[in-house]
Amino acid sequence: MVDCLILPFVCSYSQRKHFLIHNTGTKPIMLLPQTRTRNASHMLLTSACLIVLINLAPPVMSAKTEQKKGLSDAELAAVRGEVGIAVADSKGSESFGLNQGKQFPMQSVCKLPISIAILRLADAGKLSIEDKITIDRKDVIPYYSPIKDAIKGKQSDFTIRNLMTRAICESDNTACDVLIARAGGAAAITRALTEAGIKGVRVDRPEGTIQPASKQIAKFLTDPRDTATPSGMVDLLKKLHKGELLSKQSTAVVMEDLFNCKTGSDRLKAGLPKGWKLAHKTGTGADVAGKNAGTNDVGIIVGPKGETFYVAIFTKGSKAPLPKREAFMAKVAARAIAGEL
Repeated sequence: MVDCLILPFVCSYSQRKHFLIHNTGTKPIMLLPQTRTRNASHMLLTSACLIVLINLAPPVMSAKTEQKKGLSDAELAAVRGEVGIAVADSKGSESFGLNQGKQFPMQSVCKLPISIAILRLADAGKLSIEDKITIDRKDVIPYYSPIKDAIKGKQSDFTIRNLMTRAICESDNTACDVLIARAGGAAAITRALTEAGIKGVRVDRPEGTIQPASKQIAKFLTDPRDTATPSGMVDLLKKLHKGELLSKQSTAVVMEDLFNCKTGSDRLKAGLPKGWKLAHKTGTGADVAGKNAGTNDVGIIVGPKGETFYVAIFTKGSKAPLPKREAFMAKVAARAIAGEL
């Protein structure tokens, strides 16, 4: 394509035999000399030259430049700690990973695999989720446990189903520890996960033991106990959602609780547009000596047309304030469903 602009230009006789070309940005100018008159008094020859602008540059593309995928170094640096991410699409293939094979403290995310272990026992006929367990007021642990307000007098009975809901939806720590005991202990839960083909997720201690241990933050952040890898957790989420871990009825039970989770509204959920749903479990540790013991969110994202994404985000040792950590998670969720990771 050629764009032309014809303008008068006067050049000397000595110049009229040459093409004068110079650059004016993206379009070079070509001077085409042409003899015009001769002045008898001064014996000067002038030439009227045509200036032709020729567009030799390639055509400008109207399409938008493709946005760079992934997370920038600056975005990761804003967390000011270690970050682990795994994202898988509806086909089950992992589409994005960052430190996905590294161990991170689960914190209250552990309540999801604990519920799965309980339901596997129910599927095997070893218990009923309608069974009742008595909880004494003196057994309430001194960490987040809203169940204490539900205990009437010295003790109250709660069904296993109710305790699961309290553990996942409210992240009740006393409910969690009672379920661990009913499942046969932490080691029994990890064995159940291994038998189900889940790797990289382990439960070793009750919350009443984990939280005091986190006060020794340097040791806690390198302890392999009660940890999960992002890939291992995403695999758990995929298998759960596809009905590969539990019966159809038991899958529906835990999925109901995950969809009704009340915590972490500023994390994965904040990155989802209207019409998208999230079944998830969060985990949040204490801040000790300027470092956070763990801030996490793992879940199944379901779009209005059935689009499905499995996402696990873990952080540890972060020096950033909680809103920064949560905003980062929301950003990851938004990019995951937009295909920008």
